[in-house]
Amino acid sequence: MTMRSNRRVLGLLVVAVALGFLSYVYWSNNAREASAPNDSPYYERTDGYFTVVDESSRTLFTTGHMLSIGDEYIDENDNRYTIDRIEGDVASAKLTGKMEALPVLPILSAAPQSGTVAIYHTHSDESYVPTDGRDSRPGGGGIIKVGSAMANSLEKSGVKAVHDKTLHDPHDAGAYDRSRRTATQLLKQKPLALFDVHRDAGPAEPYLKDVGNAEAAKCMIVIGRTNPKMNANLDFARRLRDAVNSKTSGLIKGIFLGKADFNQDLYDRALLLELGTEKTSREAAERGVGLVASAVPGLLGATSGPGGAGRGTGKAIGWVLGLAVAGAFVYLWIATGSWDEMKAKILGWFGTGGVRVGGGRDDRGGPPEH
Repeated sequence: MTMRSNRRVLGLLVVAVALGFLSYVYWSNNAREASAPNDSPYYERTDGYFTVVDESSRTLFTTGHMLSIGDEYIDENDNRYTIDRIEGDVASAKLTGKMEALPVLPILSAAPQSGTVAIYHTHSDESYVPTDGRDSRPGGGGIIKVGSAMANSLEKSGVKAVHDKTLHDPHDAGAYDRSRRTATQLLKQKPLALFDVHRDAGPAEPYLKDVGNAEAAKCMIVIGRTNPKMNANLDFARRLRDAVNSKTSGLIKGIFLGKADFNQDLYDRALLLELGTEKTSREAAERGVGLVASAVPGLLGATSGPGGAGRGTGKAIGWVLGLAVAGAFVYLWIATGSWDEMKAKILGWFGTGGVRVGGGRDDRGGPPEH
C-alpha cells in the first residue's frame, strides 16, 4: 500500500471517530433533556407552577413541585388521581378510584416514649411576598416564622415542640441532603412526628380559606412516593388530614405523592407540609399552620393540658379497666344467682386480708371453697 493510500485511510478513520463523538454528544444531550422532567434532582420548579386538571378539565390543584408521570393526588374526599400527561404548565390526572377506609386504630397502644413534635425547614429561605417583600430570603426566610407559629400552637396544647431553625441554603438540589442531617438529629429525640414545613408556589386563591373573618392559608401534604415508608407516611397523612378537616373543613386540601423521598424514609410519621404560596401573606400561613397544629395532639394521643404525653392512652386504659370490672360483677351475679350470694363470694375472697390474684387455690394450697 502506497504512502498516499495510508494517509487516505488514516484521514477517513479520523473523520469517522470525530463523527461518532459528535453523534454521541448530540444524542446524550437530547436524552438528558428528554428525561429531565422526571429525573431532575430539582424537586421544585425554578419559576412558574403547574395546574393539574382532571378528565373534565376541572382544576384539582396547583403546585410549584416538579411533576412526573405516575405522581398521584388524593383529595380531601379520598378520591385518588394519577397524573398521566404533562404538556407545558398543565398536567392531566385520571381518577383511579377511591381510597380504602382507614383501619380503626387499636384502643390500647404503647405509651409514647416522648411527647415531642419536631419541626424543621429544608427550604429555609422561602418567604411570602405580601409580608416579607420577596419570595426568598437566604439566611432566614418567612417560613421560619411559620414554623414558630406551629411550635407555639403545639406548646399551647401542652405538647413540647422542638423547632429547629438550621439554615439549609442555598435553595438547590442539595438542600434535602443538608436537611437530612438535621432530620436525623431531631429523630434522636424520639419525636411523635416530624414535620418539614414549606410554602408552595403559584396563585394565592387555591390556597386561601376564610376562617373566623380572617384569611388562613390552606395546607397540602406532600409525600415522596419512592421512599420505602410511603405507606406508613400516607396512613399518617390521611389521619392528619381528617383530624384537621373535621375541625376546619377543607383546610388540608389534599395529599400529593411525588417522585422523590423528601427524607421521609427516615421515619413513619414524617410529613412535608406546604402552607400557602409566595403570593399569600405570611400571617395567613401562620393562621393556617396554627389550625393544623391544634389537631395534632389528639391525633397522636398527646396531652392537651397538664399531665404529660400519653394522656389519651391513659383515658383509654381507664375505660377498658372500668368495663372489665363491670363485666366481672355482671358475670358473678349471673353465676351466683343473687346479689347476696355474690356479696358473700366477694367477701370470701377478701376475708383473710389478702387480695387473691387468679383465685385458683386457697391459702392452704388446696382448691377454693364453694
